[in-house]
Amino acid sequence: MRPSRIVALGLLAALVAAGPAIAASPASPPAAARVNFVAPQSYVDGNLEWSSVDQRLTFEGLTRIFSAEARRALPPGTTIEIDILALDLAGKINPLASRTGELRVMREDTWPSLTLRYRLVRDGRTVARGEETLRAMNYLMNPRAARSGAPLRYERAMIAAWFRTRFGSSAS
Repeated sequence: MRPSRIVALGLLAALVAAGPAIAASPASPPAAARVNFVAPQSYVDGNLEWSSVDQRLTFEGLTRIFSAEARRALPPGTTIEIDILALDLAGKINPLASRTGELRVMREDTWPSLTLRYRLVRDGRTVARGEETLRAMNYLMNPRAARSGAPLRYERAMIAAWFRTRFGSSAS
C-alpha cells in the first residue's frame, strides 16, 4: 500500500472513531438577551402609577421581544445585556376617555422611545457596547404593526429595526 493511501485510511478511521464524540459535542446555545429595567419609576409611563400587573406584563413583553430579536439577529453563543434607562410607550393614556383610565390613544406625536445601554458578549468577551435612544417617530405609518393586535406592537417594530440596523440579520 502506498504511504499516501495509508495516511488517508488512517485519517478516515480516526474520523469514523471520533464521529460519536463529535455528534455528542454540545452546539453553541442560541443567542440570548438579558434585560434589566433601571429605575422604572422614572419612565414616562412609570409615573402613571401602573399597577404592578401592568408593569410586570410590559416588562415581560419587552424582555420577550429583546430575546426573540437576539435569537434572530445574533450568532449562537452570543449574549446581549441590555439596561433600559428610559421608556416611553407608544401613545398616551387618556384617563378622560375611559372609566378605567386605561385607554391608550395613538397619535402622531406620541411615538415610542427607549433609551438603552447594551453590551454584546461573545465567548466571554465584550465585543460591542453602547448607549442609544431608539425612536419610531413614524410608527403609525407601519402597516404591519398597525394591523397587528399584539401588545407592544409598535415597540416590537422599533426594537426589530434597531437590531437590523445595529447587528444585521445575522451578525457574526
